[in-house]
Amino acid sequence: MPKFFSKAWSKSDFDRIRELISMAAESGAAEVEIEADGVRVLVRQYVSPTVQEGGQAPIPVTVQAGPSTTAVIKEKGADSPEVESLPSSENESTNGTPVLAPTPGTFYAKPSPDSEPFVQVGDSVSIGQTVCIIEAMKLMNEVESEVAGTVTQILVGDGDPVEYDQPLLLIESP
Repeated sequence: MPKFFSKAWSKSDFDRIRELISMAAESGAAEVEIEADGVRVLVRQYVSPTVQEGGQAPIPVTVQAGPSTTAVIKEKGADSPEVESLPSSENESTNGTPVLAPTPGTFYAKPSPDSEPFVQVGDSVSIGQTVCIIEAMKLMNEVESEVAGTVTQILVGDGDPVEYDQPLLLIESP
């Protein structure tokens, strides 16, 4: 059996480890292991974790955007088009500040299947109050309100998939 490592760690030993890592990366292997002279080297490829070491989940962030409009031009005559302003989505037709999805995932209105929803239409909410959960990659991300007010509309059904920045509910400030 060829000797892979010398008794004392040398530069050539580290070069061999680097070579092993490069070979594993190029081949796409998830794991490569070699053992020689009582020394075992294991190389594993990991996907970047979404949870920080220490088990802390990412801090929920709610981004707020103002309403946008789309112009629709109706031909009245050959020379004078009529411009009509429409909301960009039917969700923006109701008053209130939207709470937006901080990440794509699955929307949950309740902390557990047998619990009451975090909020319902007509409930008063305060800044920092949890209003729903978005499950993303098996992590439960609490979504907090950035405004105080009254919930006027819940735009997503429990268990529905949501996209990044999708409006989840509307809160009307007093």
